[in-house]
Amino acid sequence: MLKQASCLTVLLLVGGCASGGPPQILASTRTVDAQQAYALPPPGGPSIVSVIERSYNNAVQQEILLATSAHTPGQNVLRVQFFGPVRANLSGGDTLRDRQLGTTNIDRELRGTLPGVPMRRSPNYVQNRYGPFGFASGRSRSGDTCIYAWQRIRPPESQSRWFTGRGSIQVRLRLCDSRLTEEQLLAFMYGFTINAAFNDYSWNPYGEPAGAPENLGRPGANIYPAGPGMPPSTSLMPPPAPQPAAVQPQRRVRAPATPAVQTRPVRPAPIGPLVPPPPVSGTTPLTPAPIQMNPAIVPPPPTENAQ
Repeated sequence: MLKQASCLTVLLLVGGCASGGPPQILASTRTVDAQQAYALPPPGGPSIVSVIERSYNNAVQQEILLATSAHTPGQNVLRVQFFGPVRANLSGGDTLRDRQLGTTNIDRELRGTLPGVPMRRSPNYVQNRYGPFGFASGRSRSGDTCIYAWQRIRPPESQSRWFTGRGSIQVRLRLCDSRLTEEQLLAFMYGFTINAAFNDYSWNPYGEPAGAPENLGRPGANIYPAGPGMPPSTSLMPPPAPQPAAVQPQRRVRAPATPAVQTRPVRPAPIGPLVPPPPVSGTTPLTPAPIQMNPAIVPPPPTENAQ
């Protein structure tokens, strides 16, 4: 019995030495550098804060966390899911479902992503460079404007073949901001860029490239450099520069000079009788005007009764 225990101990020691090395991470979720993001925001932001990547048996998912200035609870995120040939050693054993975008599924995603925010789905048809997409918008209690957009990039069934046209990309965008409007937030869906692809010939979620227009090379249809609806007179010829208006010289009108007012000293009024000036030699002497004197008042003589 003791001999068997000794042999078992030796085998364990040998086995431990043979299987040495650093421990390996078994989790399928990891944080990667922002430069390895599968999708990039449009120029001007918002910037990428972090990227969380998770592998599945049939897909790889990245949650690209974006910078935010909103007060609504939650994180602005761009989620991309690449369905295609995934290496088995990178998968976590789970399978991700690539389902159609139904109304029920979108409502469930809205309640889970933006709880408590009344979101309204837009009935308008919108499309970016990757195809049509849908979106919903709303306003939170804190005054933030929020949008939630969804898109499934996949070629039409007529272009899906056994060797080519396989795979798809699912896109979700949750974006809230306290300063931007709905139109400004929606511009993210028109400006983001997909930055990754599977290195496999059969993986092509975009379908066949669009062909040339039907009227290309045929007479009877005008095609202008700036677009089919813009004639050369407005697309090629620059607008005439505005001519400066002729400036007429203005004559300077001098104001008339104000004559200087000479002030004379004020003399006091004459007192007493007027005296004529002396006569000038060689001339007839002037007769002086008679001087009018007030007659003297003589009192009457006293009477005898006054004594």
